[in-house]
Amino acid sequence: MVTADAVREIVRAITPFIGENMAHAAARLHCQKLGIGDAHVTREQIAALISRLETGLYVFIGRDRASLLMAGVRQTLGAGA
Repeated sequence: MVTADAVREIVRAITPFIGENMAHAAARLHCQKLGIGDAHVTREQIAALISRLETGLYVFIGRDRASLLMAGVRQTLGAGA
């Protein structure tokens, strides 16, 4: 999968909860920390990115809502559990 497509989908999902700027910044930071480049991303890398962002969302929307939201993103992107 193309990295930009995956990140766009993740940002789209979390923007209503933390705002567009913070969503983009968080995704960019975690991509850097996980070594996710600009070209292609593996399902494992997507799963790791979603997991990191989910943990950060706990503060904003609570664990249950964050887990439910990111489960939908996992399913959309085929990133597994």
